[in-house]
Amino acid sequence: MKLVFTMFLSIGIKGAAAIAEIVIQLLLTNYVGMTGYGEYIFFVSIIECLYWLFFSGSVKINTFYLSVPTLKIDGFKRSYITRYVVPFVLVIATVLTVVKGSYGLLAAVILFVYFLAYDRSSVFFSRDYQLPALLGEYMIGRLVMLVGLFVCLKLGWINGLILLALYGVQFLTMLIWFVPFENKLKSGTEEVTVPLKKIWDYQQSDIVLSIISYSPTILQYIFGGAFSAGFTGIIALVKKFLNFISGPMTKVFLPEFSRLYLAGDKEQIRKSYLMIVRIQMLFIGTIGAALLGFPHLILKLFSAELQPYAGPFTVAAACLLLIAGMGPVIGLLQMTGQERLCNRNQLISIGTMVAVWMILNKNPLFSVYALCVQAVVEGILEYYSVCKWFNGPVIPVHSYIIMWMPVALECFLVEALNLRYSFVALLVSMTLVGIWNLLFTLRDPLVKDAVAEALRKLRR
Repeated sequence: MKLVFTMFLSIGIKGAAAIAEIVIQLLLTNYVGMTGYGEYIFFVSIIECLYWLFFSGSVKINTFYLSVPTLKIDGFKRSYITRYVVPFVLVIATVLTVVKGSYGLLAAVILFVYFLAYDRSSVFFSRDYQLPALLGEYMIGRLVMLVGLFVCLKLGWINGLILLALYGVQFLTMLIWFVPFENKLKSGTEEVTVPLKKIWDYQQSDIVLSIISYSPTILQYIFGGAFSAGFTGIIALVKKFLNFISGPMTKVFLPEFSRLYLAGDKEQIRKSYLMIVRIQMLFIGTIGAALLGFPHLILKLFSAELQPYAGPFTVAAACLLLIAGMGPVIGLLQMTGQERLCNRNQLISIGTMVAVWMILNKNPLFSVYALCVQAVVEGILEYYSVCKWFNGPVIPVHSYIIMWMPVALECFLVEALNLRYSFVALLVSMTLVGIWNLLFTLRDPLVKDAVAEALRKLRR
């Protein structure tokens, strides 16, 4: 029951954080323009790409081992940071400084702080301190960046270097936020050795993820310029936003997946997975109502220059939303000893993405279409692997249809009544779809049990 309510708590926290993230991106695109936004998002993509290429495996190592209260990996962590992370960051700093000057040096510093912040956050998640981790990773840093952005806009202190520094401030804020909670963390008693093979399996998966997530924006910047990179950045923002939505709930439950797997409780894993899907649809379905029903209005909020791109935006959003609705397939595979299968599926999807790059290389939005194809191929392969592991469909077909039916109906009515630019219709649609998915979520057995238990406690 505690996990169920923690997941609902994550909905509230990420909802507030989502608002902060949207406001930040809207301020950036409206005040610096799509070309300026393209320059900013290029450097952000470089930083995050390097993190997922080389350093993100530590998060999954923390999740896998520290979810067991008696275990600790202090020796591994010291060696990992001093012998690998620090030397590698110094090399990256040298290269980026030579290529991009002060921007490159600042990007390398942010990269190191980024690693430390997310590594620490994953320790709190693994040790079952969900609230400080959720607030630190999803809320506090974004609020500080938003306040800093407002101040800089008010004073007229806006340039590329300041924007990049504000981006880095949010991760420094995360680190500072965790300091007062450190003494509450329970240290394990049994030091374990982390096999190099385990590190490589996890990092290999994230190398693939890095290529998938950030290469479209980087390539679009190199071959298409800053403006087209800015639009690709908006598409990447949609994908990041969907990951951002599912991320807190998935992270809350990944340690539980690991514990259930080690205990051999496959049926409970299945029930928990389906519960996560239903809870995630509270947000994914609601956001789908906005992105698929009102693409012209959404793009207009970012920039009037993006109106001609409503068609590609809708296609990309539909692909990403439908796959996101399948649940935390990658997290489940990685926490149940199937890292290699997960990596193989991702490599196949990258192959299809590269093929689309080559076929559509003359198209100004080649990377956007390639990203759509990759997302669909990977999602289908990963979901098939999950269903095969469960010996049957983990999400009943009728449940998937019920979850998306109101969004399909809403899109039809918006077009039929010509409401695509109506902000009132947007709010009404999101509200109705959200209520529909809330009622559907409350039918889940685990959610019903948790709600019933809470009500019994209130009556006492």
